[in-house]
Amino acid sequence: MPNYRNATNGSIDAATESVELAYRHFMNGGVGVQVTGTWTGTLEFQVTINGTDWDDIAAEEVGSLIISTQTTANGTFKFDAVGVKGVRVYATGWTSGTAEIALAGLEG
Repeated sequence: MPNYRNATNGSIDAATESVELAYRHFMNGGVGVQVTGTWTGTLEFQVTINGTDWDDIAAEEVGSLIISTQTTANGTFKFDAVGVKGVRVYATGWTSGTAEIALAGLEG
């Protein structure tokens, strides 16, 4: 069973909002993301190494093998995060509703 390094929950209900998780792991580290709620918009998966600049990262939707840097629907996703300082889910576009975001850092 995975050992949860740290976790956070939050909500997004407008463009440019995000839910962030400070994270630092150098070997076999990953992040799990669960998106729930009733919403319409676009959420991007992002990481930072320097704590300031954020870049998109490809995440795999669990159970579907679909890999993308963003989602427009609820789901559970995972991605490798070895050596990063932080991860976030960031709203690049928003129409309505509230997305509930859970982020969990995982040790391999």
